[in-house]
Amino acid sequence: MQKLIHLDKLRMDFPILEKKIHGKLLNYLDSSATSLTPKPVLDKVNEYYNEYNANIHRALHSMGEKATEEYEEAHRKVAQFINAKMYEVIFTKNATESLNLLAYSLTKKLKKGDE
Repeated sequence: MQKLIHLDKLRMDFPILEKKIHGKLLNYLDSSATSLTPKPVLDKVNEYYNEYNANIHRALHSMGEKATEEYEEAHRKVAQFINAKMYEVIFTKNATESLNLLAYSLTKKLKKGDE
C-alpha cells in the first residue's frame, strides 16, 4: 500500500512555497512552464558545484570520478523509482528536449498511414 504524504510535509521540500504573497502562502500552478525544485535537489546541486564540479564519464581526476559516481547513483535511483532498467532511462536538460528526442525517434519507426 502506498504511503500518503501530508500536504504540509510535502510543501517543506520546496523552500519557495514558504513565500507569502498578499499575506497568503504561495500556491504555484505554473509547473508546465517551470517546475519547482525540491530542497534535497537544491542541496545536491550546491554540493556538486561546491565539492566536485567536473565532467562525468570523461574527467580522470578525483572530482571527475566523484561526479561520475554521483551521476550513476542518481541514474540508478531514478530507474528504480520508475521500475525501469538503467538503459531505459536517459537524462535530458528539459521536457522540451525529451519530447523532441521522442518525436524524432518515432519518425524513424512510423510509416505513411500510421496514426
